[in-house]
Amino acid sequence: MNTQTIINELKEKARGSWEGKVGEDRAVKLESFLNKMLTEYSEKLGYSEYEIISAIEKTRNYSAINYYQESNFPSLEGVDVYETLKDLKAAIKTVAFKCPACNGISTNPYECNSGVKSKEGKACDWKSYGLFRTLGEGYRFTIKESFLEKPRIDEIFMPVDLIK
Repeated sequence: MNTQTIINELKEKARGSWEGKVGEDRAVKLESFLNKMLTEYSEKLGYSEYEIISAIEKTRNYSAINYYQESNFPSLEGVDVYETLKDLKAAIKTVAFKCPACNGISTNPYECNSGVKSKEGKACDWKSYGLFRTLGEGYRFTIKESFLEKPRIDEIFMPVDLIK
């Protein structure tokens, strides 16, 4: 099996998701997205397109047409790539992350636990993985050594160590 075979199988699933022109349009959009994403990820991460699509397919657990989109596989522009988890930990030494919703400092990079309360007295419970993610104020990264096991781009609250 090769990259194009996998893409062709995914295109067939997209075609089958809706009849006629809509299904065909979905297949074309999916192929375009995959080709662009795989090229960029391969260049930046140093893995072959086949290694990347194979790894992603192993972790995909819902429909290809809904899975392969910008929200799950964003452009790597502005994404920091760390070789190892040790390298990430060297860059982020303090367990302190600025919540984009309340501006409080959380000890959890994904879920605000700052204790900052709204006017209504409710504690902030913003999630970096929710619909609005980090409101454009977070930190996006991936770890190369584990990317093929966990092929995703992490988005967390901005580490205090990285605030300029």
